[in-house]
Amino acid sequence: MQPSEGYPESGKVVSLSVYLDDATEPLATYHPPATAELDTTALEDGPHVLRVRAQDALGHAGVRVIPFVVQNGPGITVTGLRANERVSGRLELAVNAFSANEPFDPVRAESSGPIPVWTWVMSALIAAWAGWYGLTEFQQPTAFLQGDAPNAVAAANAPMGEKAPMAYSGHGVAAGFDYAATGPQLYATNCSACHGVNGAGVPGGFPALAGDPVVTAKDPKLHIGIVLRGLHGKTIVGKPYASQMPAFPQLSDNDIAAIIDHERTSWGNNSPIISPDDVKRAR
Repeated sequence: MQPSEGYPESGKVVSLSVYLDDATEPLATYHPPATAELDTTALEDGPHVLRVRAQDALGHAGVRVIPFVVQNGPGITVTGLRANERVSGRLELAVNAFSANEPFDPVRAESSGPIPVWTWVMSALIAAWAGWYGLTEFQQPTAFLQGDAPNAVAAANAPMGEKAPMAYSGHGVAAGFDYAATGPQLYATNCSACHGVNGAGVPGGFPALAGDPVVTAKDPKLHIGIVLRGLHGKTIVGKPYASQMPAFPQLSDNDIAAIIDHERTSWGNNSPIISPDDVKRAR
């Protein structure tokens, strides 16, 4: 079917706009197809997000979000302190730095650490071989062959049922579930590329979570359902959002509960929090 005279062709893309991080103004706007150049030397080292917004002649828009990490500056190694480690007293740290243009040298990269790099590599290889051997050579317990399968199952699972007590972060606990221990990291990995590190969203692309009526609602059922099953073509606070939010059924009940509780208690939100059991019932 040919478009009527005087009306634009519906499938014709008329513009491509390129945005960086949370910027509301594009770096550049092109008529497709186009070739663009991104000068990472002008960016700070660390995580960034590139967004490309396409719009057709009828005003329909699509957004592609690409997280990336810039490392133009020297790489830094630190031995003696791990991320989020609980410490006290005086620490002895070994620090080193290398130019991004220098080739990787495992001897230098050890930073005078107590465990050489090659030891970690060999340990990983041995662990992988042990896992493969255990899967391929595993034999059923004799009790299965003698018809005492239920007792054998109970005996095999007994060690798995003994779990160490949870180390609370001290920031937020819901029904014994410490959502603050993992919520910020899980949100940064799975959600911040679209909704922003500060929950501000992307104008015309992805809605803000700060003050969002779903996130601030007393009843969390809709919030849980959206994270589990995704959402598309929703109008929020009078603004339509055409971009599709993916579903996250692959995440565990604990992970989804941690993300939702982080969203419901951050950026000025102060909504009732949930537990993994709430997510389990909603699946």
